Amino acid sequence: MGKKNTSVTEENTPSGRIRKLNSKIRGNLIVAVIVEVLSAGMVVAAVTGLAKGGVPLFVGMLFFALIGEVFAISLFKENKELQGRIQAEQRMLDSKTIFAEPLYKNKGYTYSTACELYCRKTGKAEKDLTKEDERIIWQNSYDDFAYLLMWIIENDLYQPTKDHDEDSAREAKSLVNLIKNRKEVPTAYLEGYEGYFMEDEVKKKARDFVIEYYRGSYDAEVRAFAREKLDSELYGFPFRWEDYDAFKENIDKAYEERGLPI
Repeated sequence: MGKKNTSVTEENTPSGRIRKLNSKIRGNLIVAVIVEVLSAGMVVAAVTGLAKGGVPLFVGMLFFALIGEVFAISLFKENKELQGRIQAEQRMLDSKTIFAEPLYKNKGYTYSTACELYCRKTGKAEKDLTKEDERIIWQNSYDDFAYLLMWIIENDLYQPTKDHDEDSAREAKSLVNLIKNRKEVPTAYLEGYEGYFMEDEVKKKARDFVIEYYRGSYDAEVRAFAREKLDSELYGFPFRWEDYDAFKENIDKAYEERGLPI
């Protein structure tokens, strides 16, 4: 969903940092093993030197072996700290890869129905449709979610999904602000995000209600409203502010019935 933040390099992601940390651990381990081998060799040389009466050689070799051992221990300690950092990065990565579930997903599934209704209403053949006709049809194809989406936005219950990167979140907020101020229609959001609206784009205080209502009585209420007030079928009418203002009373009532004042 949305655009990827190309300004974020791979090495600055959790996965990239984990790879760098693992590389550092491997390098430290190789150096530590080499130092341990050299230190062991120095100890053997020191013992051999002492057996031949070379006390200065014994002391010198033992001293360097001790320094090597201390250095190797410091590398092992550093690796332990790096492992802790990897675990922290992995927890961050895991939290970001638990993707939100879509509340609404419509990648053109209702377009054919909207197109048929539009052609029937206008008397046009599908092959003669203009770009403007197709734009209207796409908007009509979101009839089954547009009112509820507008209600979410209007009541400050929208938040960017955790699936958005920083740039996408900023773009989404900007578009939502235009919709809230009625400078753009809610279907523009769905068009911009390929017909997706995620569950976690609803703030937590209203999320359970929105999910339950959308998957419950909402569809029947919209269909009844279309027939009785708009003389239309679902996917056959455009989003208009006066229609939304009339329908939103249904959502307000359902919300308040659950003891959740706006």
